[in-house]
Amino acid sequence: MRIKELIRDGIISCKASEPVSCAVAKMYMNNVGSVLIIDDDGKPLGIFTERDLVRVVAENLGLDIPLSKVMSRKIITANTSESIVSAAMKMIENNIRHLPVIEEGRAVGMVSIRDIVRALMAEELAYP
Repeated sequence: MRIKELIRDGIISCKASEPVSCAVAKMYMNNVGSVLIIDDDGKPLGIFTERDLVRVVAENLGLDIPLSKVMSRKIITANTSESIVSAAMKMIENNIRHLPVIEEGRAVGMVSIRDIVRALMAEELAYP
């Protein structure tokens, strides 16, 4: 099974100049744990996760601070043709729970560790 099969509708994103409150609102509205930070061409610049939000709150930085100041800039990604097992290994090795999916340099989706586990379980149950 390939990562492409796990991508849901679109990508949830904010611009780097927008405040943390933008990411928090989108995470809440879409029931997700991360938001991709993109440029005007849709290319990923960073990611803002629940862990980043905890740091913002703990350091009392406020929700008006631009995402560019608090986003994680090191982005680990997968491509659409990558296997689910390969993506899972990246997530384990880098201790991350959200993996942006890239195609031709642009973000096309995001998969979570939950998506990966569900897919692997479904595969295992289908072929015991």
